[in-house]
Amino acid sequence: MNLLRANSELLRQGIQLLSRHDDRSFSASDPASFGSGIGTHFRHVLDHYRSFLDGLRGGVINYDKRERNCVEEKDLKVAIANIQDVCERLEASKVEYSSPVKVSVRASVEGEVEGADSSFGRELQFLVSHTVHHYALIAIASRMQGIFPNESFGVAPSTLKYLDSVRG
Repeated sequence: MNLLRANSELLRQGIQLLSRHDDRSFSASDPASFGSGIGTHFRHVLDHYRSFLDGLRGGVINYDKRERNCVEEKDLKVAIANIQDVCERLEASKVEYSSPVKVSVRASVEGEVEGADSSFGRELQFLVSHTVHHYALIAIASRMQGIFPNESFGVAPSTLKYLDSVRG
């Protein structure tokens, strides 16, 4: 499957789950998880996708330079619209997966920002993994509020493939 489309479909799973939430459940924060909630996790995921999309223009992806849009964390309609926008931007992207890109990310609070060579394809693979990780946390937060995502939400594609093979 096309990596851009796979990422877009993954984000659209988020829209499906969010359609079952309201502003209260979406913006609720849990002190046990450092005050983050469903909205915070979705904003974080979208910030990473926007960093990727910005990197298409300049050849540098800086995952630390994020918007941290508080409105997006609190307003369900804004979040859904922004997820839709990111999906459309991904689907419209013309990217060669093997094209090189510089990636910048802070690996420690001390020292300089670390840079690394990567490719756009590898970064799309990273985004799948990163999104699934946050979806797993969103699934837990949703269940704690009585909203149950489908059983594949927040589960890695490799795990889903394995489960299909053992179920026969």
